[in-house]
Amino acid sequence: MKHTSAVFVDSLREALRCLLRARLRSMLGIVGIGIASVIAMVSAGEIAKAEARRQFEALGTDIVTVRVAGGNRSAKMQLDDALALAGSLPEISAASPVVTGAAGFLHAGRSVGSGSMTGVTEAYADLAKLEVARGRFLSDLDAGRFWCVVGAKVADAIRKAGTLDPLAAELEIGGHFYRVVGVLERREEAYGSPLNVRADEAVFVPVATAWRVTRNARIETIIARAAPGVHHEDAATAVAAWFKKRTPRVGLKAVSAKQLIAQMEAQLGVMTLLLGAIGSISLIVGGIGVMNVMLISVSERRREIGVRRALGASRGDIRRQFLIESVILTLTGGLVGLAVGSAATWGICDYSGWEFFVSTLSVVIGLGVSSAVGVFFGLQPAHQASRLDPIVALQGE
Repeated sequence: MKHTSAVFVDSLREALRCLLRARLRSMLGIVGIGIASVIAMVSAGEIAKAEARRQFEALGTDIVTVRVAGGNRSAKMQLDDALALAGSLPEISAASPVVTGAAGFLHAGRSVGSGSMTGVTEAYADLAKLEVARGRFLSDLDAGRFWCVVGAKVADAIRKAGTLDPLAAELEIGGHFYRVVGVLERREEAYGSPLNVRADEAVFVPVATAWRVTRNARIETIIARAAPGVHHEDAATAVAAWFKKRTPRVGLKAVSAKQLIAQMEAQLGVMTLLLGAIGSISLIVGGIGVMNVMLISVSERRREIGVRRALGASRGDIRRQFLIESVILTLTGGLVGLAVGSAATWGICDYSGWEFFVSTLSVVIGLGVSSAVGVFFGLQPAHQASRLDPIVALQGE
């Protein structure tokens, strides 16, 4: 056992000496391994999933989303039915139908944005966690009035257009004039949110007004909150049953936040696997590069191999020597890739405002696969080296 350990240590020392002697070639082999792409892509996918879940849960897991499931597009949900939801079901404490239309926003004849004109009720601000910086949010008493609440970017554009106080402004949207009654706080975009609205670039108006002025207005979504003590699945079931009685021709689907989170994580999990698969392509390319480096090394060291064989080294000793060099090369590339991939992941998080962490799975996969690549792609050069005839090897380079 001691003899075996000594042989391994000697082989390791010799492998390091040979790799250091061919520094440039070794560096090219390390750079080509590409573990960094696996680390960065898998970590970015895991971080995106965690961030989407965090944003989702910030709204509360008691949220129930009602969406049009398709079917007969000639039938549509009526506004009165949507507004009656919260007062008709004890399982629901608050609800807001959402009527959305793309529009351009004008102030004093100048464009101040183009985005989503969203018709909502008073409850929407609490459901969507919207904070008002100045003025107030829409009230249910504003039904039918041409008043609006603007996002932070729209408010900035109003100021640039010459009106220092957005609350003194009027917006022209689709040929109608709306008085600004509130400005929202700037907020982080929640791309994983079931509400799917870019609040900073949006203009919110009373839902009755949006229903009246929007061409072919449709309610595609209702956001509701389950009453205290009511399980989210029970609330979703009650909402689905209630709408089935009121609007049987419209295909609707009520989904709880827990279900949406599970669906979202499943979709993002597939995306992470896809990113990892794409990044793994670079491992294959890097492995081919390692094999080429080792084949060149075998070709250049034919005399050395012949001398070692003449001095009594077995074919297994030669094979082990080159396998150790290949594994050292790929493991070093893995560690370098880990550092580069972590730096790339940090850059992505810093740019996106996400919480930084490196996926343990990506590290294990990256370093594990890099070792496997070293063995797999090092086998052919090692086998070729071990099969060299010592007499032929000693005759020339």
